[in-house]
Amino acid sequence: MDGTLTRPNLDFKAMYQRCGVCTSKDLILEIEAMPAEERRRAWEIVDEMEEHAAQTAELMDGVVPLAQFLSSKSIPMALITRNSKASIATFHERLWRPNNLPELKPALCRAFKPTKPAPDALLHIAEQWGAPPHHLLMVGDSPSNDVVSGRRAGAMTALVDTGRRHFESVGGKTNLVGESQPDFHVCQPDELISLLQTHFHI
Repeated sequence: MDGTLTRPNLDFKAMYQRCGVCTSKDLILEIEAMPAEERRRAWEIVDEMEEHAAQTAELMDGVVPLAQFLSSKSIPMALITRNSKASIATFHERLWRPNNLPELKPALCRAFKPTKPAPDALLHIAEQWGAPPHHLLMVGDSPSNDVVSGRRAGAMTALVDTGRRHFESVGGKTNLVGESQPDFHVCQPDELISLLQTHFHI
């Protein structure tokens, strides 16, 4: 959610530090490998920081127009996040429903294993929707998690790069390669509307 649907407001560096995990590691995997008491305390830290972020989050520019467009075309929307179930509930209650947007279904939190970048969650959504994975578009702000997950599932992928961290000034392409190279690259979500109209039959 953070960085794709909502403005980034979660201090991941502080979260890693408080949990005693190196920022080059996968936080979820590292916590799961901790002894029971350390693991319990680490998840308390993560839950506390995520809940605070969820209570103060704001929608990204362009999210509402994109969601309204998809809804008007009866195109379903789902959510895959490494956040908690409680964060998803807060997001729906605070930000999604007040804009009269349809609930994201399925909405899969980190309890769905394995988490991104594994393709399992996206494949589960494809099965729930009765759609082949290549008919799906995975949208996210993380090349290593969202884009890789989508590509491994066989879906199309779109990178939301609001900070233009992966944007090359010449040619408008990303500087990403391999599995982390998306099919589409936008600076804010509603730029996907014209891409969808051009590249998909909707």
